[in-house]
Amino acid sequence: MTDISAQRPEQVVVCKWNPELIGSLLDSGLDVYVVLDDFDVDHMHPDWELLGRAARVYRVSEFDSLEEISAVAADLSLRGVSGDRIISFTEFSQFGAGYLAILLGGQGDPLRHVAYRDKRLMKQRVAAAGVRTAAWASLPDPNDQQDVAAVCERLAFPLVVKPVSGGGAIGTFTVHSPDELASKLAAIGPIPIVKSRQLIAEEFVTGRELHIDAVWDGDEPLFLVVSAYFMTRLTVLEGIAHIPEAGLPLDGSTVINAEDDPELYRRVLDLHRQVNRALGIERAVTHLEVFQRPDGELVFSEIATRLGGGWIPPLLGEATGLEVHHALGQALVTGKLPAPRPSRRHLGALHLRPAAPGRITAIPSVETMLAMDGVLRAQPLRGVGDVVDLSHASEWCVFVVLGADTADEFDALVERVGREFRVEVGPVE
Repeated sequence: MTDISAQRPEQVVVCKWNPELIGSLLDSGLDVYVVLDDFDVDHMHPDWELLGRAARVYRVSEFDSLEEISAVAADLSLRGVSGDRIISFTEFSQFGAGYLAILLGGQGDPLRHVAYRDKRLMKQRVAAAGVRTAAWASLPDPNDQQDVAAVCERLAFPLVVKPVSGGGAIGTFTVHSPDELASKLAAIGPIPIVKSRQLIAEEFVTGRELHIDAVWDGDEPLFLVVSAYFMTRLTVLEGIAHIPEAGLPLDGSTVINAEDDPELYRRVLDLHRQVNRALGIERAVTHLEVFQRPDGELVFSEIATRLGGGWIPPLLGEATGLEVHHALGQALVTGKLPAPRPSRRHLGALHLRPAAPGRITAIPSVETMLAMDGVLRAQPLRGVGDVVDLSHASEWCVFVVLGADTADEFDALVERVGREFRVEVGPVE
C-alpha cells in the first residue's frame, strides 16, 4: 500500500529498510516510524545509527504475519499515527502495509491494496474502467479438474500461467494445449517467495513489452519514463529454460525518449491515468507493464505500486538525473521534483547472467566495467563461488547501465558489453 496523504504528513510509517528513503524523510523533519522484517535485519545491514533518529523501529518476522502487523498497528494507534501515512515501496511488504492501513483507518476500500498484488482483481477493475487487457481466467485450485476445464473452455491457447500475487516472472510458464496445461499443473511444486497456490491464466499477447515507471501527485506524474524490454520477459524466461539450445537471451531494457515518440507517451499517459483511477492510485510510485501489439494497440499487463525491480532503479537514476529513492522522499514531503535531466541521449541497462547453470568461477569487476566508455553504473549481485541455477528470469547476477549520444553508438555498446563482460560458471560439486 503506497498511496500518500494529500496533506504532507508530520508522521510517516516506512515498511522495510531503505536508507536513502528513510534518510530523506528524517532530514525533512518528519516523525518516521520504521517497520523491518527479519530479512532486513539479517541480510540488508540496516544502519542502526540512522535508525536511531526514527521515532520508533518495529521488527516483525515477515510482513505476512497478521499477529505481528496487528501488534504494530495497536502501538501506532496509541501514538496517534493514522493509516494514510504508510509507505511501502517493496513487493513483499504490500499485503502487510495494506492491512496495517486498514487497521489504522487509512483507506475506505479494504480490497484496494489486494488489487495492487492479486492480478485477477487488478485486471477485473482495470478492464471495468475500459482499458484493454488480455482475456484471463482464475485458476484457484490447479488440482481441481473442473477449474482446469473451465480455463480451457474460456480461453484460446497459447496461455501464460502465473501465480496471482507473484512477481519477477517467478513461477510463470506458457502452455500451448490443454494436455500441456494439465501436465505442467501436475508438476508444480512450491514456488519461491509465493505463499498462495492460486493461479491466473491469460491469453498470450504478442508485441513489444514496455515498462513505465512514474511518481504521481494526484493525476499528474512528477516523472514518467517509458522503456522497452530488449526481449519480452517470457522470451527471457523461455530462453533460460532452454539454455544452451536457445542461446543466451538479451535481458534488459532501453529508455524511449519522449521527444522521439511523443504520441506513444501521450497514449501511455492516458492509459496510465485510467488504470490509476480504476485502482485508486493517487499519490504513489508505480511500475506499469503493457504490451504494444504490432498494430500499435496498448494492452494492459499489470501494475505494481512500487519501483520496478532489477536494473530499473539505477536506470531511472540516469534517465531522471535523480537518485531515485532520495527523490521519492522529497516527493512525499513536497509534492515536487526537479525536471528530469537525463545523463545521456540514449540510455538502457543489461542484466548479465551465465549461459548455463553452475557455480560462478569468474565475474567482471565494477572497476573493469566502469572503465568502458559508456558504462555509467555497474552492480554485481553475485560473487565467485555463488551457485546460479537459472530457475527463473529474476535470478539477478550483474546489472550494467549504459549511455550513448546516438542510437548507433548505443546499439554497438550493448553488443560490446554483452560480448566482453561474461559471468562464467563451472560444475557444482
